[in-house]
Amino acid sequence: MKKTLLIIILLSMAFAASSQINHKHYILMGRIDLSKDQYVDAIRNLNVAITAKPEDFEAYFLRGIAKYSLGDFDGAVNDFTKTLEIHPLYVRAYHYRGLAHDRLSDYADAEKDYAMAVSLDPFSLDLHLAIGSTKMHLNQFEDAIAAFDTALLINPSYSNAYVNRGIAKRYLERLDDALEDMNKAVENDFFNVEALVRRGMIRLERKEYGDAMFDFNAAMRLSPDDPLIFFNRAVAYLNLGDTMAALADYERVNQLDQRNALTYFNRAVVYSMLGDYDVAEALYNKVIELNPENIYGYFNRGILFYKQKMWDEAEDDFTRVIQLFPDYIDAWLNRAAVRFEKNDFKGAEKDQYQARCIMDLVNDNNGNIDSLYASYSSKIGYDKIVNFEADFVGGDRGGSAYQYTNVDVKPFNDMIVNIVDVEKYKKGNRRKAYFVDDVLSRINEECDVNGAIAYIVNDIQSGNHVSMINGNENISDKDVALFVDGIAHLEICNYQKAESAFAALTDNKLLRRYAVLNLVAVQCAKAELVLAEEDFTSTVYLSDKKNLHQVVEHNVTPDYSLAENILATYLKTSPKDAFAWYDIGNIHLRQKDFERALTDYTSAVKYEPTLGEAYYNRALVLLFLGRPDEARHDLSKAGELGIDDAYVVMKRYL
Repeated sequence: MKKTLLIIILLSMAFAASSQINHKHYILMGRIDLSKDQYVDAIRNLNVAITAKPEDFEAYFLRGIAKYSLGDFDGAVNDFTKTLEIHPLYVRAYHYRGLAHDRLSDYADAEKDYAMAVSLDPFSLDLHLAIGSTKMHLNQFEDAIAAFDTALLINPSYSNAYVNRGIAKRYLERLDDALEDMNKAVENDFFNVEALVRRGMIRLERKEYGDAMFDFNAAMRLSPDDPLIFFNRAVAYLNLGDTMAALADYERVNQLDQRNALTYFNRAVVYSMLGDYDVAEALYNKVIELNPENIYGYFNRGILFYKQKMWDEAEDDFTRVIQLFPDYIDAWLNRAAVRFEKNDFKGAEKDQYQARCIMDLVNDNNGNIDSLYASYSSKIGYDKIVNFEADFVGGDRGGSAYQYTNVDVKPFNDMIVNIVDVEKYKKGNRRKAYFVDDVLSRINEECDVNGAIAYIVNDIQSGNHVSMINGNENISDKDVALFVDGIAHLEICNYQKAESAFAALTDNKLLRRYAVLNLVAVQCAKAELVLAEEDFTSTVYLSDKKNLHQVVEHNVTPDYSLAENILATYLKTSPKDAFAWYDIGNIHLRQKDFERALTDYTSAVKYEPTLGEAYYNRALVLLFLGRPDEARHDLSKAGELGIDDAYVVMKRYL
């Protein structure tokens, strides 16, 4: 396939010769974007700078910062590594690469980078803070305190060093010393929100609820939309006996952070205590929706059902807990109680016996149930079933903090060839891309098309599509006119006439590849139309259960064999057509033939390295197959190529 041109929204320029691009301008634009926390836009501008002058280390470094801020730590490591290949003594690249390695839990590599950075700049305050943070992640709290001590030798009034040292001391259960450090942090910077919040949290542990409330209120005046402050103040209110105020603060957390399962759980517990079971049940349902493998949502909802004498529902929930964590004693005992109420005495006796067996096992471990959990954790992952999703990230989730946006995580649709509104693509606020090869460029120029004929993701049936068919009735080239006529019929779901038009052009050397893609789109649409009465939808998506799902009623699936055969035949004579590989990959994905889909997407990016949709779709398949490291790499590449949703997937699933 001839090299294509990728145009992305907010990047209102064509890739001219690199010598014609002022790369310093785009570096400056990237810096401005970073200063505004507009990380996606920063990557786009820095991509242009790198294209213009790939030997300049600064653009790679700044792009690494943007990727790190979006949670793309693999991508950040790669950019910092490229920075160091160009500038081996750039200390900040070692520092930030160490931070990225730390976030990836590659602590040995992080410490190597910090050691190199310290050798180049031993008096960097932030560097010693980073060393201390990594030591804390390794549970080496005394070493962490030593690193923070060094930071305070460099600057005895640095508030954040006191905060971090106080956190380390808190982990060592030295609450008095921790509180003293937090006091010093606040004394040196009363506007340090984290210092106030952390001091309040320590005061909560010390049961100094009034003082804790003072800190949270002070922090809230400085940062009024921080969900962590509302969450902790709710805890203080509960301990002070003001239940309604606590609920109000919890509700505010979920207004700011709709995916915070821990807060939904706490709200459910409070409403259950108040006897408002309907609200409590709805909140537990939300917890389970967000964390479907967490035992506590099911366990507490089971108790709620038990209180309402909903025996079948309670039994189902306790059974689910046992499936997730077979050694959870209370789940066996509770299910036994439910079965007793249902007169299933044999089942109740079996459950009680199993509970006794687990208790005997605990006694064999000197009564230490943690050792039992540790054994379980090594096999399955204890953290996954007990930890709630709770990021406590506020701010504009739809803007700069794109990774926290609530979006449907599903693969991109097939590629077709259509007429696009170039201006629309430039003005949009979400990633929109189209591809134009040399042949399409010539057709657009010679036929004076109203818009541009281009490869695009097939969204013509969505509410976002704007038809550009009008104004193209007088195209002089009869074959191009027939092709555009086929597009018009495809848009109005007149599949018979669309099929006829595209099929007539499959022997046209100039238009064959475009006609084939659109003919395949027609065949897929017809296959799905057959099952319209079965309430079938072709959407394949990644759920919060971290699985790919295809919504199919009555166990029926469309017959995509005709579309698949058209592409397979075409690829025999055009084996380097990236978009054909991408589309057949999507067909195999819908058929749940995941390994073939992976192979197809791999061919797609081999022949069109800028096809971010293929990287993204391949990443979703890799996640489903339990290969997160490979998925992380593909998501990083997709994000770099303008697929903003890749950062949502990273944040949510990796």
